[in-house]
This record gives sequence, structure tokens and C-alpha cells, in this order.
Amino acid sequence: MYERDSYQTAAGPLVIIPIHHASFVMEWNGETIYCDPVDADRFADLPAPTLIVLTHHHGDHLDAEALEKLAGEDAAIIAPRIVHQKLPAEIAGRTRVMANGDKTRWHDIGIEAIAMYNTTPERQKFHEKGVGNGYLFDFAGTVVYLASDTEPTPEMEHLGKIDIAFFPMNLPYTMTPDQVVECIEKTGPRYAYPFHYRFPFDEPGFEPAELAALLPAGTKTQIVERDWYE
Repeated sequence: MYERDSYQTAAGPLVIIPIHHASFVMEWNGETIYCDPVDADRFADLPAPTLIVLTHHHGDHLDAEALEKLAGEDAAIIAPRIVHQKLPAEIAGRTRVMANGDKTRWHDIGIEAIAMYNTTPERQKFHEKGVGNGYLFDFAGTVVYLASDTEPTPEMEHLGKIDIAFFPMNLPYTMTPDQVVECIEKTGPRYAYPFHYRFPFDEPGFEPAELAALLPAGTKTQIVERDWYE
């Protein structure tokens, strides 16, 4: 059984279920949202998705075989164009393409695509600006920020109120713990999940406790330490 974290919103509880590496599930108001689902077997005991959100085309975020098994006939899909181009035809046909800055509403959930990219010169080859999406989700005023594979960016300073954030933490592809602290300072979430902190999965990487130890005294942000590789 996966750990489940519940946060109260103006329209009922938002439940967050970390799955593995960069995959997680959000349940709210009758909706089940899969974020970057990889390896369909990991989702076998969970409700079927009503929405699948994809951030970019790398193999630890995009698993076309898993999507064919998980999407069923009814799940809606949101993705950037580079992902849409790689999807099986049937799934691509019901996918809404969003670019950085695009906004939409899906049922009662506001969704905005946010730029995600590397800023360190030697890392820019991994994630180029304008290719993938992070996302803001607005659940009746409770805002979740999925940063996806990024480093600190100027765009983070203008996102507004963030309640819950997911930040990647590994090298060379994303960030050091110090950089995640910088992201937290830019966005000010009440809760921050470090994830994507081992790649390859079976090799040592950063750990959530390292991030928690770096936050200054008196910070309003609570680090939510979960084992994403159990």
C-alpha cells in the first residue's frame, strides 16, 4: 500500500499518493489524476484515472505502453506537443496539447502549463525551455505546483500562492538540494515534496532529509519526506 497524504480544500480533501520516482496520483472531488505514470503494474490497486497529465518525453516520465493499459476509454490526457507526437494514435486523438503559459479548466480544476528547463549551461541539453511543462493545479483555491524536471527559473517568482509543490532533486538532470531551497524561496509553498532524487533508481542519490536540513529556521515550508523508491 502506498502512503497517502490528505490536505483539506474548500471542496473536500485532496489526497496525494506518491508512487515512484516522478509518478504520483491526486484524488479530489471524485477525480483521479495520474501524473507521469510509468509502469502500469504500480497502479494496479488504484482507481482508474479520469485525467492523465504528462510533463515531457523522457522515459522516466513517458511510458506509452503503460498509458495504453491505464487510460482505458474515458481518461482525458494533457501533454506538451513533444509528448503528443510520441503517443499512440488513439491516445493522441483525445489529448489536449498545452504549451508553456497555456491555461485550461478540466471539470472544476484549473490547470496552467509552466515552463520547466535547465538553466546551468552544461545541463541545458537535458531540458530545453519551451519543450516540457510543469503544471499548476487549482483545487478550489488549494494550488499544487508540479515543477517537473527543472532548475530554479525566473518564472517561479510569478506563480502566486502555492500550497503544495513537487521539486526534483538529482544531478546532472535537475537540481541540487541547495537549488531546491532556492525554488522554495521563490514559490513559498506550505508543503514541499522532494522527488525524482535517484536516477538511475538503484544508485545512491540525494535524500529528502538533506533538503529538510538546509531550510532556514522559521521557514513556513514543511518538507514532506516520502520513500519514492521503496
